[in-house]
Amino acid sequence: MKPYQAPPRQEWKLPNGLKVVLVTDRRSPMVTAKLAVRAGAAALPAEAAGLADAMAELLTDGTARRSSKAVADAADEYGGRIAAAAGPDDVVLESYCLSEHAGKMLALMSEVALSPSFPESEVALRRKNMQDELNVERSEPDFLASVAFHKKLFGAHPYAVTAPTDASIKRISRARVAKAHRRLFTPRSALLVLVGDIRLAQAKVLVRDSFGGWRGEPGPAAAPAVTSRPRVRRVYVVDRPGSVQASLFLGNLAIREDHPSYFDFLLANQVLGGSFSSRLVSDIRESKGYTYRIGSRIDTFLTTGVFRVRTPVRNEVVRPALEAILSHLDRIRRKQVSPEELAQAKNYLAGSFARGLETQEGLASALLHVKLRRLPDDYLDTFVPKVQAVDAAGVLRAAETFIRPEEMVLVAVGDGARIRGDVGQFSSEPLEMADLDGNR
Repeated sequence: MKPYQAPPRQEWKLPNGLKVVLVTDRRSPMVTAKLAVRAGAAALPAEAAGLADAMAELLTDGTARRSSKAVADAADEYGGRIAAAAGPDDVVLESYCLSEHAGKMLALMSEVALSPSFPESEVALRRKNMQDELNVERSEPDFLASVAFHKKLFGAHPYAVTAPTDASIKRISRARVAKAHRRLFTPRSALLVLVGDIRLAQAKVLVRDSFGGWRGEPGPAAAPAVTSRPRVRRVYVVDRPGSVQASLFLGNLAIREDHPSYFDFLLANQVLGGSFSSRLVSDIRESKGYTYRIGSRIDTFLTTGVFRVRTPVRNEVVRPALEAILSHLDRIRRKQVSPEELAQAKNYLAGSFARGLETQEGLASALLHVKLRRLPDDYLDTFVPKVQAVDAAGVLRAAETFIRPEEMVLVAVGDGARIRGDVGQFSSEPLEMADLDGNR
C-alpha cells in the first residue's frame, strides 16, 4: 500500500499562548475547526464527576450575546454546525462551515468558548437530562461493566471516573460550571486546528481577530502519570438480579502511542480481537457460539494506555467463555502469529487509517490527536510504514510484555447468584461485589 503523505501544515502561536495548526485543503469549499482545551474529566476532582461533560455541552446553550437557539441559527446560517464534548483529558469545541463564512464561524466559536452565559434554565435542563441519561445507561450491563472496570483499574487516579453519579449530578450548578470554566479555559492550555479552503494569511488574520483577546492564567497540568498497577488478578461482580447474561470486561494497564513497541502491540491486538476476522471472534463467536459480540482494543489516554477485552455471554457459558478468552491471551503471548494473520491485520489497519483521513473532519481529528497526545510530527506520514514494518517476533514480544492476564481486572455484570461461582475461580483474591457506580 502506498504510504500516506500528510498535506503541508502550518503552525504558529498567538502572543496569549494559543497554538494553531492549519492545513489548506481546497477539495471542497468548507472549513473544519476544532478547539481543544485541557478541561476534561481528569482536570476535575472525582466528586465533580459529570461537571466537564455539563460544561462542554452548555457552551453552545447561550452566550453573553445569544441564546442557545441563536447560536444554532447562526451556525445554520454559515452552512454548518457547532458542538462541544468532553473526554478524559480535553474538551473539544468543533465546527464546520462554508469557507466564505469561516471568519464568522471562528468568531462564533470564540464567543461560545470565551463568554458562555450558562443560563440557569439550561443548567437545570442539562442536570435533568444527565440524570435521565444515567438512569437509562444503568440499564445497560456494558455501561455498568465499563464504569466498574475503570474504577478498579485506575483506583485513585483521575482516569478512574468515567460517569457521573446521582450525587455528583445534584452538585452541578451554574456557579460550579462557571468556576470550572474560568479556571480551565485558558489560551495557554488550548489548541486550534483548522482544515479546509482557507489560506495561511487569511487564517492568521481570522484567528487573531477571534482569539487574540483571549486571556487567562496557565491552565491545569496534564493528568499525572499512572505510577501503580494491579499486581494480581482481581474479580468484581456488579449484581443485576434476574439477568440472563453477563457482561464481561477484563484488561490491564498498557502503553501510550509514543511507546517504541506500540505498533507491535497494535498488531498483536488486531490479530487477537481487533476485527471480525480476529481470533476471538472466529473462535468464541463463530465456532463456539458463546456470544454475538466480542473484541479487544487498546484505549489510549494522555498519560497511559489500557488493553481490554469485552463481551456479553449467556449465564450458562460464563466459565467456558472466560477459559477460552484466557486461552487466547496465553496463546498470543507464547506463539508467533501466522504470516497470513499478520498480513491481514496490517491491511486492515492501513486501510482503516487511510479511510479515516479522507475527509476534512477526519484529517482535523487526526491532527488534533497527534498534537494533544504529543506524538511525533511525522506520525501520520509514518503510521502505515511502521505498521508494515512489524514482524511476528515483535508481535510476540509486545503481547508477552503488555498483555498481562495475571494482573487483569475482571468485571462481570449479571445475576450475582448465578455467576459468582463461575467468575470467582478466576480471581487471585477473594471476589468482591461492586455497586452501580463501581464502588463497594
